[in-house]
Amino acid sequence: MSMKTVSLILSYILPALYLGVVYLYYQIFTGRHKKLSARTSLVLAVLALIHLSELVTRHLVLKTMPLSTIHDAFAFLAFSILLVYLIIELSLNNRASGFFILCFAFILELISTINLSWEKETNELLSNPTFAVHASMSIIGYTALSLSALYALMYILQNYNLKKKRIGSLPAQMPPLTYLENMSIRAVVIGIIFLGLGIMHGHFQANKILGSYVPMDIKVIVTDLIWAVYFIGYILSRIYRWRGKWMAYLSISGFSILLIVGVVVMYFADSFHRFF
Repeated sequence: MSMKTVSLILSYILPALYLGVVYLYYQIFTGRHKKLSARTSLVLAVLALIHLSELVTRHLVLKTMPLSTIHDAFAFLAFSILLVYLIIELSLNNRASGFFILCFAFILELISTINLSWEKETNELLSNPTFAVHASMSIIGYTALSLSALYALMYILQNYNLKKKRIGSLPAQMPPLTYLENMSIRAVVIGIIFLGLGIMHGHFQANKILGSYVPMDIKVIVTDLIWAVYFIGYILSRIYRWRGKWMAYLSISGFSILLIVGVVVMYFADSFHRFF
């Protein structure tokens, strides 16, 4: 069996595997089979390994990267969400939010498979393995920061429901406020680490290719500033013990700024990071 065949088979079965995991977490979320909670981390780890195998085999054959095509971009986003959530679940031992997070990952993977293509990468930079490391770590970092904002939003909504004493079936199944807060903070830490590693790797590559560790490129400068804001904000939150809804608002505000600035820079600024 050729590597191409293996890659294509994995690409087509991944949506079904993600859907199966979503169903597993739905059973836990609704309380029908909570005893399955003991097996979820192992199931997620196996799925992550299968998805990683698909990414690796596709790269070996086509030299594609997370930004090469719609398929590659959405597939890697789904993998990033899966990986970040797995780390959070293992560290906090709570699975109540898994159904919501993994539903999003399943949708991304489904879109990826619908847009499956099989063409070799022609962009020299995108086919460079060292760039793959930089892009992969950065995307995982951004994914973690987006999940932090999502957990923060869930915290605010759950806090509102509790204050209004709206204890319906959905709020009752949601994780406690303490867990939502810890999940948001943990996701921020993961985001800071991975994005920081991606940025550091990018600066070393910039010096190797462009002859400068800090090229005067708007995307590089903005990314550095965004990482610095998150890092300083996290340190200040630890020093001054910002907790609860204020930490949630800080996370949502930070991600909103990241999103707005990122879109503006992507579409209106000249940068050697533009690939399409």
